[in-house]
Amino acid sequence: MSDLLNRETRRAAARTPSTGPTPDQSRVLAGVAFKTSGLVVVIATTLALVTLVSVNSDLTGTLGAIAGSWFAVHLVPLSIGGTSLGVAPLLPALIVGWSVARTVHRAVDIDTDGRMVRWVFAASLAGPLAVTAIALAVAQDASTVIGLSSPNALVAFSWVAGVHAAASGTGLLLARWDSVVIRRGLPEWVRALVAPFVRAISMFAAGGAAVVLIALLVSWETAGALVESGRDVVGMLGLTVLSVLYLPNVLIGALAVATGSSAGFGDASVSLFSTTGGPLPPLPILAVLPEGSAQTIWIVMLVVPIGVGLLLGRDCAIRSADIQVAVSSVWVVAAATGALAALFGYAAGGNLGTFGTVEVTEWSFGLLTFAWLGVVGSASAAVTVWRRAEPEPIQDEPIASEPVAAAVPTAELAIEAAPDEPADVEPVEEVVEAEVVNDVPAEMPPAEEPEATVQTVADEPLDAEVVAPPTDQDGPAR
Repeated sequence: MSDLLNRETRRAAARTPSTGPTPDQSRVLAGVAFKTSGLVVVIATTLALVTLVSVNSDLTGTLGAIAGSWFAVHLVPLSIGGTSLGVAPLLPALIVGWSVARTVHRAVDIDTDGRMVRWVFAASLAGPLAVTAIALAVAQDASTVIGLSSPNALVAFSWVAGVHAAASGTGLLLARWDSVVIRRGLPEWVRALVAPFVRAISMFAAGGAAVVLIALLVSWETAGALVESGRDVVGMLGLTVLSVLYLPNVLIGALAVATGSSAGFGDASVSLFSTTGGPLPPLPILAVLPEGSAQTIWIVMLVVPIGVGLLLGRDCAIRSADIQVAVSSVWVVAAATGALAALFGYAAGGNLGTFGTVEVTEWSFGLLTFAWLGVVGSASAAVTVWRRAEPEPIQDEPIASEPVAAAVPTAELAIEAAPDEPADVEPVEEVVEAEVVNDVPAEMPPAEEPEATVQTVADEPLDAEVVAPPTDQDGPAR
């Protein structure tokens, strides 16, 4: 009896589908969870060892340096030796986000079921959060050896989860765009906004990079002097690397100033219409900050938001012939771009110890970005739709030069289409042709021209007589 029950249990278990991942899926999930995180830890370990060895320091603070690097990459505020370091470089966080999105994008496709998609998203968060927990424990232990203080656990988990969730969501959306958007019946006008939104962000970033490049070229001597303040090769290389890592932060500040907002670095602040001086750290990239008062030429930086607004309006108008839809699309993209600008403005700032707070006025940055793109883009969209709605001039000359077939009678078309008759046609054919034309139904009056033709033929003199051939009985002719 027990054997029978065991067999039935095994059969039921065999019929029940497995709820866990397959071995292949498990390998994919493990790669999603720990691939990017493992690379970050390896790179952080290498940099920590190289830095400590280059300055002839012992390796007692290696683990603390690795944990601090993990937090800095994910924008977690730190406290080193009692000095708060809340301004983390954005470039490492952007690289980590790109790597996570790329890994997630390769792990799924359009045909992947929803359960596997949820597992991939959960794995993309579980791995980094596990590493964060280990880093918190390491930082707590290293605080007795070096001056690194363990950050707040809730803040650390929030920043790490936010960075990886945004990157993972982007990768999933790109991989399953058809399934998420088209199959779920997202409106066509929403789908049409993706390309203008991406193009607007790209043009906005390109405009900020152009402003930073021009400012850096203008103050190239100051930047060179700041690099030389590193004294030896290692110091100059470190300052250069730090400048590259903080380049996106400076770009965000330049965009804030270009839209009419302000960027502050402690006591120093910059806007389109005023500047305030203050102490700055010797970082070469900070040479882009002006040394004097505001100049009238700075108003040229408004070309960046105005140009992006013009291109945005044109893109939205090309995708819709209705002016109301085009203008509405412009305002939706402007709102999304403004929200993203405010988010990056918040992430680019923070506290910098004795230098004060480094910040972009994020609320004005986002609001002014929204206003510039919305107003200028709406005007550009309206003009583009109006120009496309103008009727094109009709070219009548080529049509007028050709004969209109509908206005020509059928008989004339038949005569014109017929080939020219050869010159040696016998008159008999003319008579036959006249007789055919004369064969008209009784209810229609006969045409005048065929009658004239028949009459002319009939009036021709016929002098010949029919003479019978001579016979032998008639005799000789007289």
